[in-house]
Amino acid sequence: MAINDAGLMQATRGTVFTAPAKTALPDDLSAFILNADNIKVGTGENAPVWTNTGHSANGSKPTFNKDGGDTSSLDTWLKEGVKTTVAATKWSVAITSVQADKKSLQETTGGWAGANNKGIVVPSTPTTQHKALVVLCYDSADKLSFAVYSPEADQVFDNINMSGDEFIEFSYNATFKSTDVLPKGPNGENGMFLLLSPEDFK
Repeated sequence: MAINDAGLMQATRGTVFTAPAKTALPDDLSAFILNADNIKVGTGENAPVWTNTGHSANGSKPTFNKDGGDTSSLDTWLKEGVKTTVAATKWSVAITSVQADKKSLQETTGGWAGANNKGIVVPSTPTTQHKALVVLCYDSADKLSFAVYSPEADQVFDNINMSGDEFIEFSYNATFKSTDVLPKGPNGENGMFLLLSPEDFK
């Protein structure tokens, strides 16, 4: 690691793209720009598409959470600290949409159309939606992009917040899953998500 002032980034603007679970990234990552509606992967008629989820809360930007991963030291009768174990880790991201159009509400809640196609029914038991996810950040000052790509994530609706002075918020959580879509590690282990640096978008 070396000092690199050009590697400093602010998440000034950003958006979230979703696609069917296990959807690969396009070869040219420069297709991921803030205002891109759809990004097709491949040229076939049934090629998967990344879809921009639109406006999210500026005051509640995506927040990544990690549970687990604690280390423990094991002793023997003969010697202390002979082995270190690491507990399983669960990663998730909390995202807050501020779009209240019908398509956005259905995608956010995992619900379905009401009678006569009026409204969106929110399920009594939260629906788990299996998706691929790209959280795209853009530094407006330095014109740099950064992203987190999860090929497999379980998305679950969380809450509605009308208490603020700005837009109504519709929050949901996406839990990342171990996946064989990403290259395996040196010991054959699966990855969970991919960090994309500004260099990857050039």
